[in-house]
Amino acid sequence: MNRSIFAFDTISHMGRREWLVVAFVATLTLLFLPLVVRKVVDFGQGDMQVYFRAGWAVWTGYPLYQVTDHHGWTYHYPPTFALFMGLFANPLPGHPQPSWALPFTASVVVWYLINAVCLLLALHVWANTLERYRPIAARPGFLQGPWLLRLAPLIALLPFIGDGLARGQPAPILLLLVVLFFALYVENRSAGAAFAFALAITIKVFPLVLAVIPLLRRDWKFMVWAAAWGIVLLIGLPVICLGPAATLDLYRVMFNEHLAGIISGSMSPQIAAQVSPGANSSIGVGAVVARIAAGTAFYSAPLPRWASALQLLFNVIVVVAVAILGRGGFWNLRGAQPAAGYPLLVAGSVLFAAIPLMIAFAGPQYVTCAVPLVGVLLVETWRRRGEQAVTGPMIAWASFAWLSMIALEVPWNWVKLIGPMTWALLLLAPASLSLIGRVSLTSDAARPEGERLGGRVAG
Repeated sequence: MNRSIFAFDTISHMGRREWLVVAFVATLTLLFLPLVVRKVVDFGQGDMQVYFRAGWAVWTGYPLYQVTDHHGWTYHYPPTFALFMGLFANPLPGHPQPSWALPFTASVVVWYLINAVCLLLALHVWANTLERYRPIAARPGFLQGPWLLRLAPLIALLPFIGDGLARGQPAPILLLLVVLFFALYVENRSAGAAFAFALAITIKVFPLVLAVIPLLRRDWKFMVWAAAWGIVLLIGLPVICLGPAATLDLYRVMFNEHLAGIISGSMSPQIAAQVSPGANSSIGVGAVVARIAAGTAFYSAPLPRWASALQLLFNVIVVVAVAILGRGGFWNLRGAQPAAGYPLLVAGSVLFAAIPLMIAFAGPQYVTCAVPLVGVLLVETWRRRGEQAVTGPMIAWASFAWLSMIALEVPWNWVKLIGPMTWALLLLAPASLSLIGRVSLTSDAARPEGERLGGRVAG
């Protein structure tokens, strides 16, 4: 990788405060591990066994989309991700443990550590990218700017990040892949960016919405690379490992019995009971409105058709708003595409942060998608103030975000009903959308050379 993406120059400038903070974060991460192991192994909580069982099923010939974890939950994602989970294969009761797979407890530990490392790498890579394309021209505060830029998003979104780690969700891996996609794309490194993008889609399908950015830019080189990597990862790898007929059958079952219903909202009661679109923890706009209309949470029924239609309308509005406000910033209707990388980073971070609102059944761990946007807003605040400081509005928003997660445990049903986590994300919308418009209006000639996309215009 280019040194500008994974550079660790900040380590050489660390003072005592920075080392203490890093040591505290590392200690907190390791201390959380025994709690996760106890929750998963002893109490059977979390989602990771869904992936572990899928890894066992796909490598042993058991029907991938019929295997269940101890909750009775099934696997909904492409078979490629299940292939990647082979090392963690966890058999159904009564079946032998594969000799090539880790014991269940070891799998939980390794999976947690992989996600923790990916989280820290994602924070670092994103901060490096922002520092290059939006140099921080502000006086240092309590911590040196580079470290505050890495730690502040982590602290602001810690309850949601912690929820994902505790559940065993691959949200940190997904975050790293999307950050790598952005970081490589602004460097005009199409092959690497497309690989990160395609790999993200093999884990969860929803990052596909980010393809609107290269599509608007008419970046056919990237799209060809993305299609090629997608074919290799989503089709080629399963065909090599499982055979053409088995691969075709798996995708038929995934689409007909899982994905089609989840996307349309017209899912079966069995799938609805698993994804619980009307649960108090569901963040999507359609889910919140449907829950308020029903006057209570619902767990085993799909969203009403009108709520699914409302969700689709909201999704279209988000994409159209980003496209309209970003015209002239990260894309042009005619002629050569803008050379500046920062407007693209802003638009990408806003669109990525909106994903939890665009998926009806998104849970708290999906708020991890807002990490890049929090970093962007932090940098913009510093530039306006001329000082690297954590401001009152930042503390207020982070406090509200924390409380919105804590609200899931309070006895007052009306608080959970109105979806405070949804409103926490919506509160970022005015500043985010106005920022897209503002950076789009800034002339390319006025931007520093370091902000330009890969040092040249991307056609």
